[in-house]
Amino acid sequence: MERSKNVFCKGRGKTSVFNSVKSQIDSGGTCPQLIIFFSDIENFSYYAAELKKAYPSAVTIGSTTYTVFSSAGYAHEGLSVMAVYSRISCTCGILLEIASHPLKYAENVRTAFNALGKPENTCCLEFTTAFSKGEELVLDTFKSVLENTGVSVFGGSAGSNLPGILTFVSLNGEVFEDASVFVFIHNENGRIAVYRENIFRPTTSYVTATDVYPEERIVYEYDGEPAAKVIAEKLGVSDSKLQEVISLYPMGRLSGADVYISDCDTINPDGSISYFSRIYNFAKLALLEVDDIDRVWSETKSVLSSQIPFPSFTLAVNCASRTKYFENINRFDDFVRVLSSNFGSFAGVSGYGEQLDFVHLNQTLILACFE
Repeated sequence: MERSKNVFCKGRGKTSVFNSVKSQIDSGGTCPQLIIFFSDIENFSYYAAELKKAYPSAVTIGSTTYTVFSSAGYAHEGLSVMAVYSRISCTCGILLEIASHPLKYAENVRTAFNALGKPENTCCLEFTTAFSKGEELVLDTFKSVLENTGVSVFGGSAGSNLPGILTFVSLNGEVFEDASVFVFIHNENGRIAVYRENIFRPTTSYVTATDVYPEERIVYEYDGEPAAKVIAEKLGVSDSKLQEVISLYPMGRLSGADVYISDCDTINPDGSISYFSRIYNFAKLALLEVDDIDRVWSETKSVLSSQIPFPSFTLAVNCASRTKYFENINRFDDFVRVLSSNFGSFAGVSGYGEQLDFVHLNQTLILACFE
C-alpha cells in the first residue's frame, strides 16, 4: 500500500478534472488521512467541497495558486492533490480576522496542538489568504503558542491565476477569503526537514530604513532620502524606469547571517515604496540581485539530501514572483524537473508570500521533506 500519492489533472472542466484526480487518489488502495490540494481560483470552491464529500474522514486543506505544479505535472488551470494515506497523525484549525485580530483565535492553535500531543517530528503547515497585510499578525499568533515547542511552522499566502486581489484558502470543505488555515502533521515514519531556498544574493549596496509605516508595508525613506530615489540611484536607472526593473532587485532584511526577502509591490507617486512584507524602522537592508540559479539548486539538493536521503513526499511553497521569473527566462521546466528528480513525489503552491518559523518572506522557496 502506498503511503502517499501526488495526483494532478490540468484543465478548466471542473467535473472531469475532479473525477480524474479522485480516480488517482482511490488507486492508493485506502482512504487518505490528509489531503493537501491546490487549484486555479475559478474552480477552487467546487474542488474543496467535492474532496471533503468524497473523503469525509480526511483532513482536507488547500489554497488557490498562481500555477499548479507538482511531480505529476503543472499548469495554470487544474487540480493537484497530495494524498497521505498512512503513518501520520494530524489535527487542524483556523484563524479568522487575520487583517486585525488573529490573536483572538490563538486558542484554536493551542487546542489543535494539544490534541495532537506529539511535538517531535511535527510541523505546522498553514495557508493564509493574501492582500490583507495580515501575515505578520498570523505568525505572531502561531509564535505565541509554538515558540518553544520545536515545531516548524511553514506555508504560504494564497495565489491566483487571474488578475485581481482575491485569493482563497479552504479547510474541510469550507472556503475562506480572510483566514489562515492550518494542520499539524506528525510524521510517524521519521523526520521532517524544512529548508528555505534563496536565489538572490546581496549586492554591495546597503541602506537603512529611516521612515516607514510597517503595518501598511510602506518605506518612505532610506538613509533619510525618498526610498524610490535612493534605490533608482543605486541601480543607475531613472525614477520612471524603476518599476520595470525592481522585481529583479528586492530588498534583503539582514538578521545575522540570514537574509529575508521583501519584494516590491508598488512605486508610489510620493516616492515611497510599498512591499509585500514588512520592513521596520532602522532595519539594515541589502539590495539583492539574482544569484547563479543552478548553483543554488545544487546546494538545495545537497543540504536536503544529507538530511532526508529518501523522502517519502515533499511539499513546496514557491513565490509567484519566482515562478514568473522562471517562466520569463524559460527555466520553469527545469525548476520542476530539479524538484522531481531530487525530492520525489511533491506538490507545490505558488502564491504572494511565504512563511517560515514566524517570519514572512517573499521571492523564496520553502521545501518540507518527509522521511
